[in-house]
Amino acid sequence: MHTEGQTHSKGNRSGWWVYPAVGILMGLLGCVAPATMRRAAAPRRPAPAVTAAPAITVAPATYALEDIRLSSTRETTHVVMTVSGPVQPLVQRVSQPDRLEITLPETQLAQRWSQQDVPVDDGRLQTIQVAQSQPSSVQITLLLRETRDYRLTMQSAPHRLTVELLGAMPTGHAGARAAKQGVARVTLTPSAPLAPIIFIDPGHGGHDPGAIGPSGLAEKTVALDVAKELRQFIQQEMPQYRVVLTREHDVFVPLAERARMANAQQARVFISIHTNSSPRREASGVETWYLSFAASARAKKIAARENMMSEQQLSTLELILRDMHETDRINQSAVLALSTQQALAEYLAAHYAGVIRRGVEGAPFAVLHRTMMPSVLVETGFISNPHEEARLRTQPYQRALAQGILRGLRQFLQTAIVARY
Repeated sequence: MHTEGQTHSKGNRSGWWVYPAVGILMGLLGCVAPATMRRAAAPRRPAPAVTAAPAITVAPATYALEDIRLSSTRETTHVVMTVSGPVQPLVQRVSQPDRLEITLPETQLAQRWSQQDVPVDDGRLQTIQVAQSQPSSVQITLLLRETRDYRLTMQSAPHRLTVELLGAMPTGHAGARAAKQGVARVTLTPSAPLAPIIFIDPGHGGHDPGAIGPSGLAEKTVALDVAKELRQFIQQEMPQYRVVLTREHDVFVPLAERARMANAQQARVFISIHTNSSPRREASGVETWYLSFAASARAKKIAARENMMSEQQLSTLELILRDMHETDRINQSAVLALSTQQALAEYLAAHYAGVIRRGVEGAPFAVLHRTMMPSVLVETGFISNPHEEARLRTQPYQRALAQGILRGLRQFLQTAIVARY
């Protein structure tokens, strides 16, 4: 996903702020709100639908607060919070004492990161307080001193929320003297290294639907549903790992950006989820792919379809990139593919009749050749087959696919020495 920033600012007054688009709509309707709220919008994330909930439930945390960094100059103080996914923060300025309260929903502190109270005292900011306020909510409180105004900026890949505090420091303040000599920096990090990351890539998305089934089911929809089920299973059964998805919603993410995201966060493995398609309606079964340039004619056709390029373009790509890949990672990808395929096929066959095991094969998939860790592409079934399309549409089958992939992944991680950066 392309890194974009969205910036919001406000005048110097306290209270909750309405997201600008909502404020404009209320103004057009002639409504007057007694209080205002501001929600920082994550890039390309659609506004959630408003529905009536029959009961209040606590949603499990989806993301992790990974890092907080602060930099201070004479004119501004920047507080940068890095999270593992597209969180939508709630930000409130409160008086007595003057403070900025930032709530990160669906978020937990990174593993072994205890609550912290870190003094800053740069003239605009006194203290940064970090707390797990709810089981699925983190609160960051910025105790302010001489802050005139603030601005919020959201960006993705990596996902970051930046709070810029504005207002000149008092001339005699120690923070101002430090700023004259350079940039004062404070870093808050977990007390132990962050858990290793498993990257899951739901194929296609947005204007790219992927393959379309006979009844209209899109590959992009199945891929995202299975990816989310797989994330949930990993979080439940392998809590020592963190899980990041290349997309959370129906948005288009370029192939190069998907790999770049995984490389930037030094993921342990990369699993891309897809569905297969064939002109023959009777074609069926599951298969798993790894990166290889010694591919069959059929493999090259499938790779060209998933890469959205012609076979002639694919041949040019091979020539350019053949020597750019390390043999050990390709070999480990083949091992991961075999482990995934065996576990997936066995689990599906135990619960569903007529599952075809198509095996493991190598092909020059663009999304795999750019990664720097063991990577596979799983074809979860033939969406072009009416019977398999009907199965792929149901949550039980999607969960069975995720459970099979999980078992193969766990077997690989337990037995392989994964190549690192």
